[in-house]
Amino acid sequence: MNDINELLGVLTPLTLTTAINNIRTNEPFILKSRLGKQVMRMTDEACVFEVEEGTYSLAPVGFPNDPPSFVNISRKRKRYSVVPPQIYLKDRITASEITRIRTASQNPINMTSQDKGTAFNELIAVKQTGLRRLIDRRVEWFFAQALNGKIDYTSDEGRQFTHDYSLPKATTIAANETWDNSGNPIHQLRALAKSFKSLNNQLSPDLIIMGGKAGDAFMNNEHVEAWMKSPGVQLFQNKTELAKGDAAPIGILQGAELFEYSATYEDSKGKATPYLDEDYVYLTNSTLWRLFYGAISDFDAGNPPLVARDIFSKSKITEDGKAMDIYVESHPLPVIVSNLGVVKAKVVS
Repeated sequence: MNDINELLGVLTPLTLTTAINNIRTNEPFILKSRLGKQVMRMTDEACVFEVEEGTYSLAPVGFPNDPPSFVNISRKRKRYSVVPPQIYLKDRITASEITRIRTASQNPINMTSQDKGTAFNELIAVKQTGLRRLIDRRVEWFFAQALNGKIDYTSDEGRQFTHDYSLPKATTIAANETWDNSGNPIHQLRALAKSFKSLNNQLSPDLIIMGGKAGDAFMNNEHVEAWMKSPGVQLFQNKTELAKGDAAPIGILQGAELFEYSATYEDSKGKATPYLDEDYVYLTNSTLWRLFYGAISDFDAGNPPLVARDIFSKSKITEDGKAMDIYVESHPLPVIVSNLGVVKAKVVS
């Protein structure tokens, strides 16, 4: 009993929270890794941020000694205060699980304090890694929704979260010729990049992501073959850390990383659903994105009961004393700071 009490005494919320924040899952998520690089942690439950709207115009001109012109600046900043959706998960460790993961030659009665501690820590690591993966997948889903302009989610309990990113219709473009027909994807991507640049005050895209069908059409297009053999493309494919799986690196086109992204998730009915529209290509610049985390309110976090972390974790012994629950909570929200920061084009018929 003393051994267990000693183990439980180490599992403070600070220890568990530090551990789960240090876990890095190895799923090939493009959106979270590229668009969530700038992380903002709020000291309150609400996330406050500003979004630029409108376009830049030239200043008016006149003659010397003319009275100054009154100018309605077309580009403005709109402030938002948004309480992010709550992710709250629980997984259970039972006393019998600890004995099951002992080595084959060990008798549970003869397990030393060190044996029990190792088994206990392994179980916690497994549970927390699984919970962390679920949260990372949800954050990836948030970014995919944001690329399409709106997060709109209703939980099984009927609680709803909605945030409209107000992406104007002008940023959704139809390709002149589809890639699965006679179009030249390289030329069209250059044209789309110019459109993005003109909308965003000469800021070029640094990330181009193709849905699954768009990626297939790109790779099967005859105009792409020679470009794919160029040394720069080959070097990028070999060096990127996302060189396998559902996030396939293709190359660098005029300074923008080019990926095919065919990752899927299971919807509420168990159907495999792509994160991104498969027929489209998306252009954006990662400097226009932030990953905000609202503070988590919990008395186990200390006094005051607010913790500004990506994820907060704690444990509780069940009332019958036969199991321990691991709780994990996170309040993530992706933010795009310019409503012109995504250009989306349909390239497959």
